[in-house]
Formats: sequence, structure tokens, C-alpha cells
Amino acid sequence: MAKVKGKKGSSGGAQSHIRARLDYLHNAAIYLQSASVASKQPSSQLVQNATSQDGEPVSASARIVPHFLSHDTTSGRKSTGTDTNANADRLPQLSRVFISQMRGISLKTQLRLPVEKKRSFCKRCDTLLSPGVSCIQEIRNESRHSKKPWADIRVIRCTTCGTEKRFPQTDRRTKKLSERRKQGEQEKEEAPVP
Repeated sequence: MAKVKGKKGSSGGAQSHIRARLDYLHNAAIYLQSASVASKQPSSQLVQNATSQDGEPVSASARIVPHFLSHDTTSGRKSTGTDTNANADRLPQLSRVFISQMRGISLKTQLRLPVEKKRSFCKRCDTLLSPGVSCIQEIRNESRHSKKPWADIRVIRCTTCGTEKRFPQTDRRTKKLSERRKQGEQEKEEAPVP
């Protein structure tokens, strides 16, 4: 007799290793971009922003700061301060490479990315979109004098390439025909008979 195949949910299944790889690439891209933003901030701001889990400030000596080795340091030569700046400039590009690989894997394996991940990067230049860092978000209402509240649209503009993504902010204006009929029948049943 043949084995009965169980339902494959989102947590497991035949392609769980591919989903794990997609998650890893997305998390690595987020980490690299946050590391590049942190390296561009002055050290005094980093100390001010550092807090423990209890909400208390942590001293600079208690924080763990990752060090990135350049090719020169691994070959035996000492690196200068300009090498660390060059490494910090490469981190966003490496983040873009990881996003590009994530997109390629999802297309090749025909796995859909979750909506949160799909909306978290620019489809033109593969830049991870973080508000205030690599994108600008605003709500637009292009109706006459903004009279129509259902016309609100969230616009996310990538600062790297200038591409805009537009997402409606309100629910659908009309219900499906079957839902309207059910609602009409319920209202007829609930109406008092004179």
C-alpha cells in the first residue's frame, strides 16, 4: 500500500529548505544594511542610541561592535581607517546582491515571497527599503481637494533609483456580488414584520 501524503503547510513540506534559504538571504540583507547605517553614524550617536533590554543605557565598552576584515588585513598588512570606510560602503551593495539572489531563487523555484518581504525591497535596483534611510514614504490623495478619503495611496520612493511603489491604504470600496446578496438576505430576515 502507498503512504498517505499529509498536507504540506507553510512551515514544512518539500521545499522548506528553499524557504529557509530565502529567509536567510533576507535577514542577511537586513543585517548588512543596518550595519552600514550604524557605521555611517558618528560614534557619539552610537553610544547614545545603545540601550540594554531593560531600557537602561549601556556604556560603549560593554557593547559588542563587529569588525569587518579587509583583504589587506588577512594577508598580513595593517589596515588604515580608509579601509574600514571602504568596507562600510560595500555593505549596501552586498545587501543588494543578497536581495537579488533571493528574488532569483524565488523565481526559479516558483515560490511566492510573502507580501511583507516582497514590499520590503525595490524591484528595480534590489535595494532594501528602510524608511528614512533608503526610501521616502508619504500618503497622497490626488482627488480634488482630497475630498475622497478612499483615494489615499501610500507612495514609497526609492532614494537609490527614484522608483515609486504605490499601495492603496483603504479597504475595497465595494463588496463582491455574492457578499452583497448575502448581506441583503440577512437584512430582510432581521427586519421586523409589520
